[in-house]
Amino acid sequence: MAKRSIIAQSIGLLLLAACTTPDSLKDFDSTTWKNDRFGCDNQRAELVDDFELIRKEMYGKKEYVVRNVLGKPDSEELMERSQRIYFYYIEPGAQCQDRRTRMSEANRVQVRINSLGKVSEITYYKPVTETAKPE
Repeated sequence: MAKRSIIAQSIGLLLLAACTTPDSLKDFDSTTWKNDRFGCDNQRAELVDDFELIRKEMYGKKEYVVRNVLGKPDSEELMERSQRIYFYYIEPGAQCQDRRTRMSEANRVQVRINSLGKVSEITYYKPVTETAKPE
């Protein structure tokens, strides 16, 4: 009996450790991001530079890591072959007046989750273009 208990506790600890946020993503202010649902308080816009620092590290991470770091998506789209796209608004827009309507034209982060449940792409709806370098 004691051996089964030790095995069960070990498995429990492994599962708990597997659901945590990686250290490389812990410096991101997840709480502020999560509290600004639909980007209506404009707090996510202030975190875009910080998000950009962790964006590349999120590639290949499991879906639960995305939810731990960014929270529940503001909207999601189911694609073919069990792929999904999570949408996180980063600026206020029509979604702030009526959250039940279709997608607003406000800028947003789009996180593509592949059929294996891993992040395969992270883009912006309206990417900010860099200013042209003088010749």
